[in-house]
Amino acid sequence: MSLKNQVLPALFALASLVAASPLSARHGSHDDHGHEHGEELDCSASGVEAWNTKLHIGAIFIVLVAGGLGSFLPVLGYYVPQLHIPKSALTMGKFLGTGVIISTALIHMLPGGVGALGNPCIGSRMGNYGAWPGVLAIMAILVMHLMEFLLSNHAMGKHEHPHGHEEPHSEESSELAKPAMAGEDCDAVAVHTHHTHVHGLSFIDAPGARAFHVSTYILELGICLHSVIIGLTLSVATGSEFTTLLVAICFHQLCEGLALGSRLAQMQHKNRAFLRAAISAAVFMLITPLGMVIGIGVRYSYQPNSPAALISIGVLDSLSAGILLYTGLVNLLAEEFGTLEFRGYGVSKKAMCFAATYIGAGIMALIGKWA
Repeated sequence: MSLKNQVLPALFALASLVAASPLSARHGSHDDHGHEHGEELDCSASGVEAWNTKLHIGAIFIVLVAGGLGSFLPVLGYYVPQLHIPKSALTMGKFLGTGVIISTALIHMLPGGVGALGNPCIGSRMGNYGAWPGVLAIMAILVMHLMEFLLSNHAMGKHEHPHGHEEPHSEESSELAKPAMAGEDCDAVAVHTHHTHVHGLSFIDAPGARAFHVSTYILELGICLHSVIIGLTLSVATGSEFTTLLVAICFHQLCEGLALGSRLAQMQHKNRAFLRAAISAAVFMLITPLGMVIGIGVRYSYQPNSPAALISIGVLDSLSAGILLYTGLVNLLAEEFGTLEFRGYGVSKKAMCFAATYIGAGIMALIGKWA
């Protein structure tokens, strides 16, 4: 059984477990506590008090820079050798980002979905079913798995030759196809073909490369979904809460950008490889500021405790959690630690990769205290 096949069942069980009794019980206890003291719910409050226009507009550019630095640094490091960014630093950033993505799903997204969909202001609109966050997360996992399978299968079908004969391989392409020896440090294996750098993916048209593209775009989809919510949340925050949240979100954007940018940098296309990677990095850079702009626009009419707002945020958080959990465990953790390149690393470098992953997860868990 492959590593991916071992991960998927555990993934489904984990999502179900997290959304089950402990979290539901915790929210239920809060609800009971509120009823015991006779607290009245205010589900219609709207508008933001003590809103600082200059500070909130300035925060848009601060978050823009943080996200751009994280997403563009790996891309520029791969495609602009003049920057002299060590490849080992980019590798560590990639593994750091793996931990960030997994921790974001479980620490930030899924509990957020549980909190929103378990809010008493929703009442019975969700059918008094407390496990909706877990259901939505599992639905997202299954849909992403099916989508990745169908798209990858389609890409492999296009790659097959319809006439049933193999194209002759040149000496150069045969050299590209040779796997690295088990004891060889793959950092030293840098293939240069017509002044084009090939990092990790030898064949631009190979089915494996196309599958890599699909999983990377799925990762970006999950990130973009919750980034809009992050921007909206930041824009309607005020006072000391806003400052704390801004710092936490900047670190969040930087770390998450490194995770996505490292994947984008490894995507090899026939044409305009750098342009495509740069466009995807720019989308990530802009999506959270876009959410902030939306928040600024609706700040006076926004009702954070209205059923519509709570259900929308809860559904998006839960779906994002499923997408990020699937991508983080299947396409990042299982895949990156199982590549021939990783197996070729020395013991010390492997240990550093594991440490980077754990540090990334720990950083996002710590940020979860404030954001």
